Amino acid sequence: MKRKSQTKKLACLAMLLAAAALQPALAADWKMDPSASKLEYIITFEKTPAPGVFKEFDTKLHFDAQKPAGSRLDVTINIASVDMSSADINKEIAGPVWFDFALHPKAEFHSTDIVRSPIGPQYFIAHGTLTLKGVPQPVDVLFSWNATSASAIMEGGFTVKRGPFNIGTGEWAVTEGKGAIGADVTVKFHVQLRKEG
Repeated sequence: MKRKSQTKKLACLAMLLAAAALQPALAADWKMDPSASKLEYIITFEKTPAPGVFKEFDTKLHFDAQKPAGSRLDVTINIASVDMSSADINKEIAGPVWFDFALHPKAEFHSTDIVRSPIGPQYFIAHGTLTLKGVPQPVDVLFSWNATSASAIMEGGFTVKRGPFNIGTGEWAVTEGKGAIGADVTVKFHVQLRKEG
């Protein structure tokens, strides 16, 4: 009788474990800590790197690293917060030729899906749309994910062409030669997040 009782207990335990394994993983909501997060970009002037930073942006993430399908990444950037460490350059890029703060004060990225990257288990790719200066373009954002029970760090970046977004029009549309701004813009980010709820 004792052996039957033990067998029954083991069977019940096995059923409970199986049921737990079948339960869907729950994605968590994550909110950015602005004081510990950074969004920067690098362009080139005559092939020399020229960095800039957006001082104000917000990141919201609904994410499950074990089952990223169904996760969502949303980023909003205050374009007027851009800083290239020069008052003259900051004034110039505020106008219509560059970022056009007046007509397009915000840029947004919204993911359509998030998948695991083949480069490693802690890396993911957010496929989505970046809207900058009123122009939507598809963008793939590669990021790493390191999390504890209550906080997480996501780091990554992507490269886009400035031309399709109309960033630098007229004489500045030229991307080669003396005085030229390069075609590529490299974006990098470090985002500290805390779990909500």
